[in-house]
Amino acid sequence: KLIKKNKRQKTSLSWIKNISGGGIRIIAKDDLRKGDLLDLEIQIPHLENPIRAVGEATWFSQRKEKEWAESREAGVRFRDIEPRDLHRILEFVHTIGIG
Repeated sequence: KLIKKNKRQKTSLSWIKNISGGGIRIIAKDDLRKGDLLDLEIQIPHLENPIRAVGEATWFSQRKEKEWAESREAGVRFRDIEPRDLHRILEFVHTIGIG
């Protein structure tokens, strides 16, 4: 969800292309601007409960893939994440990295 002051948040489902202990790279449904804050809920495949965090958009890219398709991607840095949840992400990254 994009965090906006005094406005109702719109939930948008996105795919994560890359994840690390520092943040995520997502396929974005909506345009983002550098500095936008996002209320994140990240579902890791083997975990029952999602990881919650606040992230900050650090970059946004929109390009035309083909005449009929566009691609939007964004880099999001974790700003507020529980140490336990960060550890769970690092375990996942380590597991798939040596997998």
